[in-house]
Amino acid sequence: MEALLRPGAGTGANLCLRGTLSCVRCCLPHIGGDSWRAADGAWPGPGGLLLKFANFNPRRGPRIEASGYEDAFADVGRGEMERRFARRRRLFLEIYDPERPRESLPRYMEAVAGAEGYRYRHGANSGPASLHVGGSVPSGPRGQGELPECQLLGFIDAGERPGCLAHPLAPTSGGHDGRDLAGFFHHTGCCNSVACEAAREFPHLSPAALGVFDRAVEGLSWYEYSRHATSVLVYYLRAFDHLLVRMDEAAVLGRLPFRELVSFTNALYDEWPLKTPVPRGTGFMSALDLLRTPIPLPERILHIALRTGFRADTFGEQLEKGREWIVRRMERL
Repeated sequence: MEALLRPGAGTGANLCLRGTLSCVRCCLPHIGGDSWRAADGAWPGPGGLLLKFANFNPRRGPRIEASGYEDAFADVGRGEMERRFARRRRLFLEIYDPERPRESLPRYMEAVAGAEGYRYRHGANSGPASLHVGGSVPSGPRGQGELPECQLLGFIDAGERPGCLAHPLAPTSGGHDGRDLAGFFHHTGCCNSVACEAAREFPHLSPAALGVFDRAVEGLSWYEYSRHATSVLVYYLRAFDHLLVRMDEAAVLGRLPFRELVSFTNALYDEWPLKTPVPRGTGFMSALDLLRTPIPLPERILHIALRTGFRADTFGEQLEKGREWIVRRMERL
């Protein structure tokens, strides 16, 4: 099933670093973003837009997940994180010695933990449990100083660009890779071990969808990018990827601002004539039934996103009806 949802080798596009924005969500699990939905089931997206689509993930149900850590704790807000990032940068520059990273990095971690009142200790730092990153994140709520947050996340330059202070490409590290020496994930290989669902989906988006992504995140801060662009937006684009390719071929997509595109897809979702009835009757195909059909995979995902209620005995007829309906809606644009 995972192979079905992520076909092909992908483009190599990187969600963690796109343009000038880096996602800090893996190291900042309480940044929030996807923990709520609107009353009509829409998901929150960039710019406060609500994106209407039915997400489908057979391994996790309809819940959208960027990584295993976000929304586990209350979001402390951008202002608080900026204060922490600035303080960490000052401490790092005072303590870290690029000629002696193994000696100086632990001293930095101890100093910043004391300055922040950091008391969290991960449970997977030894034994078989250390092989499973998810085992190091507790499920219950924690108080101040007990969040599983990596203190290597801070401002890596004077321009207040967040990132890993010990990353070999960060100006603060002096070219050394200290991520495995001192960091929350040092017991499993630091950020290389974090399984970000959205980042795994991102390279499989079409060029048309990637173009929409870049327009949607334009002007966002690192905080907004990490909250929304690295999760819901990716799944929204996957849901409508088949439609976006067709709109691009019809020379419609490029002239639509992101807000207008969302209005179009939301209306498509609301007015879709083949939506599964509630309560669901007998004879209707399930999402897994639809995934087994011979139509292109992106089109299958589109129909799942629209909650299409195909009947097995009239599938071909209904499919053509849906295709014609979409063409008519596109022509109005």
